[in-house]
Amino acid sequence: MEENQTEIQKKSVKYAGLGTRLYAQILDFIVFSPALVPYALAVYYHDRTSYSILPFYTAFHSLSYIAYRFVLHAKFGRTLGKKWAGIRVVSSEFRKISWRKSFLRILPELLLSIITILKAYYDSRIYLEHLLEMEGLPWAGVDRILRRFNPVESVAVWDSVVYYSLSVFFVLFTSKKKAIHDMIAGTRVIYEDHKNGPGRDEVNSAV
Repeated sequence: MEENQTEIQKKSVKYAGLGTRLYAQILDFIVFSPALVPYALAVYYHDRTSYSILPFYTAFHSLSYIAYRFVLHAKFGRTLGKKWAGIRVVSSEFRKISWRKSFLRILPELLLSIITILKAYYDSRIYLEHLLEMEGLPWAGVDRILRRFNPVESVAVWDSVVYYSLSVFFVLFTSKKKAIHDMIAGTRVIYEDHKNGPGRDEVNSAV
């Protein structure tokens, strides 16, 4: 009887779709958007000072966002964006995820961030080496030179495109709506309100 009840509870779970997950991501982006202001200024002014600090700022911002997601998922099962969107990350057994699972879940984005940091490092190095050519150029001209000489430019663009495109595909066309990082970590993203899916108590009891 208890096993049957558990199966019913599991079947009542509703997995978060692409729209809700994207909404949560946008909310998290808004939370971190003030930190993007220095980066925007660096790109806009493209002078010696801004490009000198670009790798350090890129590393700080990227790794801070990774740490934000890693810690909040492990501690609470959700970031602020997910909380406001009404969704939660759980294990495949519908339990709170462990620190290990949270790390595995964030690992692909960590690798993407490392490539982004490498790109910023090479952009800084190239700009400073070609300072005389760069000074006075409009942003488009600076960007064209950086793209020509940066050895990780193509990788830094296409790695994210491929990864997120595949994740979108899996969320859209698999029954449990698992992105690549969910497959790696053994996690799922579910609604936690009673209108659309299980609440917190049901998540804890659905094992």
